[in-house]
Amino acid sequence: MKKEDKIKVNSVVQINESGKEGWIGCFVQVSEVKHWGIQGWVEIPMQGSAYTRLKWDEIDYIGEAIMTPQEENNN
Repeated sequence: MKKEDKIKVNSVVQINESGKEGWIGCFVQVSEVKHWGIQGWVEIPMQGSAYTRLKWDEIDYIGEAIMTPQEENNN
């Protein structure tokens, strides 16, 4: 099975050596799957989230996230 078939929203992928310099090895939680790759975010402790777009050849599939953040309810 190709990684494109496994990856869905909330999958966890790792940026491989074809990815962005300085981000190689980082884990990304997928927020959107596109025909060209994924959009997702990296959580940076004490700083927040960094969003990124990555092509299929820049990532490796790790698995499914066990816990996912809940949207804040600002009522």
